[in-house]
Amino acid sequence: MLARDLATEQLRRRIERGELKADSALPPERELAEMLGVSRMTVRVAIEQLAREGLLVRRPNRRTLVAGDKISRSASFMSFSEEMQARGWRPHSVVRQMTTTVADVAVAAQLNLEVGARVIYLERLRFADDEPLALERVHLPYARFAALLTFDLAQHSLYALMEQEFGVRPVLAEESVEAVLLSTEEAEIFGIAPGSPALLTRRITHDSEGVVVEAATSLYRGDRYRMALVRRR
Repeated sequence: MLARDLATEQLRRRIERGELKADSALPPERELAEMLGVSRMTVRVAIEQLAREGLLVRRPNRRTLVAGDKISRSASFMSFSEEMQARGWRPHSVVRQMTTTVADVAVAAQLNLEVGARVIYLERLRFADDEPLALERVHLPYARFAALLTFDLAQHSLYALMEQEFGVRPVLAEESVEAVLLSTEEAEIFGIAPGSPALLTRRITHDSEGVVVEAATSLYRGDRYRMALVRRR
């Protein structure tokens, strides 16, 4: 086994066994090199590999951190707020943008609208307690949810408002998931290093009548999320 592979595996095992604590700073490269019996260059290669795997988090201008425990995002249909509350965390959001725009070809197809139809665009950075976990971009049909613009979406669940204020119950979501790397801009929003792994979801949501009410894309931090599925035969 190559020295870099051996160092990567040793470091991975120390993380998995809890010898290197979650959310703690990784020891300096010199100390790690002595601990693993390899060169500092080999340590850097191992750190880069484990960062790509999501076990380590590279912070701009800060030490590398051991990733915290990951949130298992199940296939059940829950809003972000419901998921976080179920775990005993306080969900809240920073609304980065909320405006009206016109549907381009892609958005119109997703929402079953005419190209050029008026839509609401909502972009939020979602937090659990004080940690940013997801960046959410949503398009909604303006004709149905125009009054949504009067609500503070920093503190309210979108799905809860749909039900309570508009009588619309989201019941079905078609969702795809893929692994991506964060761009420089996206990483800056989360406060982590560019190229960090993330999960990108694309979701089309239907109400109880089968009408599309939402088209959304969300970026979830790869160091804090994993997908959990139950499959039956």
